[in-house]
Amino acid sequence: MEWQAVWIFLHVMLLVYWLGADIGVFYCSFHIRRADYSKETRLAVLKISGFINQFPLAVGIFILPVGLQLADGLGLSPIRDEWLLIPWVLAVAWFLFNLHVAKKRGSPAGQRLARIDIGIRVALILVLVVSAIWTFVAGEPWGANWIALKVLIFAYVLTCGIGIRVTYRNAGAVFGKLAALPATTPELEAEITRLTKAVKPWVLTLWAGLVVMAAVGITQPSF
Repeated sequence: MEWQAVWIFLHVMLLVYWLGADIGVFYCSFHIRRADYSKETRLAVLKISGFINQFPLAVGIFILPVGLQLADGLGLSPIRDEWLLIPWVLAVAWFLFNLHVAKKRGSPAGQRLARIDIGIRVALILVLVVSAIWTFVAGEPWGANWIALKVLIFAYVLTCGIGIRVTYRNAGAVFGKLAALPATTPELEAEITRLTKAVKPWVLTLWAGLVVMAAVGITQPSF
């Protein structure tokens, strides 16, 4: 089997795991805010949700170098041949950094690391947006407008991811109260409900971005 087929397969699988795992986390959120559940049950669902959420985290990082490999196979990537090793090394380093951030979540150090991660994402979004727009205007660095459109949509998806992170930034404190208090309170339930509802628009628009990105990759529109 030629390498291009391998990269196509990986690209599809990454998209499936991203969207599928996201749906799992989203579904868990409805049960986390069920006040009629015991505290132990809700915390167990929260733990499961945290584990499932590791998959979108990894996919969001590694789908870019896989996409670059695919674009290179089509002769449409600005990064070619042995230079493709660089985005892979950066992706692995970024993923390991995110695992470290997850371990420190809830602590002051974790908050600082999370801000660094958001800074990395913002920088990447800017690079993607500028490169896509420049391709529409000048025909480079991407070798086709449909690739540039996918890059632009991916930047949008990353932006939605930042929106989710910012909206959920107080989740550790809120769910920490749930774990620490002997019994829930109306105020705490209101916080949990507000938190899970506030993130909903970001999640739904992120899913829409993934669907459109997949459609562009399949149809490869000429414009």
